Amino acid sequence: MGVVGEERRCVTVPTPTDPEVAAVTFKKHLDDFFANSRPSWSIGWARHPIDQLHEVVEIPGIRADRTVDPYFVKLGAEYYPVWPVSAAFVRKTDAGEWEPVNGGPWWPRQNNQPGFAFGLHTSYDYLDGAKRPLICLSFTLEYYFTAHGPTDDERWDPGRHTLSATLSRLGDVLEAPNYQEPDGDRPS
Repeated sequence: MGVVGEERRCVTVPTPTDPEVAAVTFKKHLDDFFANSRPSWSIGWARHPIDQLHEVVEIPGIRADRTVDPYFVKLGAEYYPVWPVSAAFVRKTDAGEWEPVNGGPWWPRQNNQPGFAFGLHTSYDYLDGAKRPLICLSFTLEYYFTAHGPTDDERWDPGRHTLSATLSRLGDVLEAPNYQEPDGDRPS
């Protein structure tokens, strides 16, 4: 693990996990989540496998009026389970490929309620100097490639956290009152 220093804090930068271990654990934890861990409101969740280390999970965005907007989050397990899965909102292209989004109709518009710690950024500064979208949650890998310094309670703990924590939190994010609507009109 590398360490990047700042005046205010020190951030540990993740390193990849053995691909075989990551793949087996990723599959086991996804299977378990879909078999046992989804909340009762989980109708509309679906899996779209890509390869052993990547899968797109379809999560329903539920508005206050109960309108449902499907969202797609691509998960990556290159660093899992020592670190959380990578997570990015994506859309399916006409060619059938999954493409990252940073705003627009496949990006959720959110209005967090008081005390609901979470953020979505269409452009955020990463430690490598690039600007990329960020699902700002300590249960996503990208969080650790920014200058965030999680508290002990927020920090990913592979002894007690699995991707179920990530997916459950995204389910909470995509439900009213925090979730509002897509960030733009979707094609018919």
